[in-house]
Amino acid sequence: MRPGEAFCSERAPRATSAAEGRLRALIAARLDVDLGCTAVRVRSPFFGHLEVWPDVIIPELAIAVELDTVGRNADEHVGRRERADRRKDQLLREAGWQVIRLRCRPLRALGPDDLVVSGVSATAVEALIERMGETRGALLVQAYRRDTRAG
Repeated sequence: MRPGEAFCSERAPRATSAAEGRLRALIAARLDVDLGCTAVRVRSPFFGHLEVWPDVIIPELAIAVELDTVGRNADEHVGRRERADRRKDQLLREAGWQVIRLRCRPLRALGPDDLVVSGVSATAVEALIERMGETRGALLVQAYRRDTRAG
């Protein structure tokens, strides 16, 4: 398997929250894409594996979507975890993937394509799809839309 290939991995963790499940459902309702892949092959090891597990993988567009919240104890995606997130993003980009993070307030954007949102909502997913169009091309993303709304 080559770096950049999306696949189903036995190592990939299951969805960790109801919000992640809602995000997948909202994306699936708006885009006709395969959301079944659970991993992307990378060139350098990430926690001992040559694969990473984004929250949502859209192989047709080579886009990985991450949903970041502060978690129950308000300590997720900060400090050491933030450094791991940045490393994961770097490995994905090196493999030709675009990473878009939905960062729930009070978290700040980590990368230039990240969106800071109040939570998972239809509005947040529309902004995500718009950002996909900005990064991969509006016409390409529009080709996968399930509705007739302009991208």
